[in-house]
Amino acid sequence: MGVGANVASLPAGSLARQQATAAASQIDGARTRWEISCNIRKDKFDFVLPKAMRASNIDMWIVIDRGRGTQPMTLDFAISTVNGQGFFVFINHGAGRIERFQLGGESELAQECGAYDDFRSRGELRDIVIQSDPQRIALNFLEVPNIREGLHVADGLTHSDFQFLSEELGEPYASRFVSAQQLVADFRGERVALELVEFSKVADLTSSYIERALSNEVITPGVTTHNDVSWWLEEQRESMGLLRTWYPTVYTHLPDGGEIGGTDRVIQRGDVLQIDWGLERNNFATDIKRFGYVLREGETEVPPGIQNAFEESLRVQRIIRNNVTSGRTGREQIDALKQIIRDAGYVYTEKERASDVEGIEVNVGMHAAGNIGHDMAASLFEIFPFRTEYMVRPNNIISLEYIVFTPAPEWDGAKVPVNVEENATITERGIEWLYPPQMRVQVIR
Repeated sequence: MGVGANVASLPAGSLARQQATAAASQIDGARTRWEISCNIRKDKFDFVLPKAMRASNIDMWIVIDRGRGTQPMTLDFAISTVNGQGFFVFINHGAGRIERFQLGGESELAQECGAYDDFRSRGELRDIVIQSDPQRIALNFLEVPNIREGLHVADGLTHSDFQFLSEELGEPYASRFVSAQQLVADFRGERVALELVEFSKVADLTSSYIERALSNEVITPGVTTHNDVSWWLEEQRESMGLLRTWYPTVYTHLPDGGEIGGTDRVIQRGDVLQIDWGLERNNFATDIKRFGYVLREGETEVPPGIQNAFEESLRVQRIIRNNVTSGRTGREQIDALKQIIRDAGYVYTEKERASDVEGIEVNVGMHAAGNIGHDMAASLFEIFPFRTEYMVRPNNIISLEYIVFTPAPEWDGAKVPVNVEENATITERGIEWLYPPQMRVQVIR
């Protein structure tokens, strides 16, 4: 996994950590990143796309890229250009490999990559369709309302391009258009090995910088504000030339059950702090949280109640990791997981705030990750009902996200929320790490 593979194992705020994260951010030049993307593309087309198209009984998949960011999946198929890469056409012949065409666009690098079988002009689209005579033609539009983030990935076909295809192909083909929603979910859901390697680099960088932000390298109690920490992270991101998954959220949990985040509030001693942030590079985006505590005057370690709350979160994590696997739907697994958590002695809650009920409460909501923060594939999350019905594919990248609310004497019995979010992969064995997860509270002295 390169230079950054062990960055998160170094102490936050240490010179070694700073040097390691700086070195990790410089790995992989433009040529190397392109070669990685090229090989991912070829492996996805060879190993994942045939299963995805056949699972949805799709004979042909047409994706249009007009450029300027209008097609959310462009980087899955090619480099991004201002004027777009034209049409991508994939043909399922019922067995064996998927035939692939690129029509128009800048073909020089694509030809060097070798992921496509042939390069033709956009005007040859109808001839290719007639020759293949597909019965089901998948296009990137949704079959459900676009009510949650991430669904836009399968909704990149514009109204004008839909009209163009209907007129250009005519009947009977215009009547054979179907949504590519399930196809996209399966294509994005199953990951090839090099995707996991590339994603792990970005994830390791993300966690390393968040951990540095939750240290005295960045925070001086009584002086530093939430926004100061956010802007420090943004400056690091800019210096690395990376994109953001979203603007860093820095927030303080309050004993009354509320939280304050994204403000000029000064970080105080005794604060329970969290950061939620993600980085994007080479078509991979992370979504990671970290948990920290600011020592009070006279404290030399995390108070027992806060420490216990964190340790309870690790116990719940082990339960989740051992009971989620590929090969079953998200719905099957989240329903079973709720009962397993109850059987372990916790109170399962559908709310993301603590209640007055006795005991330790747990809320689980795990969404797909990978190419965007909240990706299109199978999830175990009640707020994503469509994606929860999808089959969890092998090596699906997931945000292992949940909240544990534990009563703490330091909060007069109120419940300390520990919001956990790690990006990991789901295999037939369970949930496996792609980088070192948080195993201790980040301490600000």
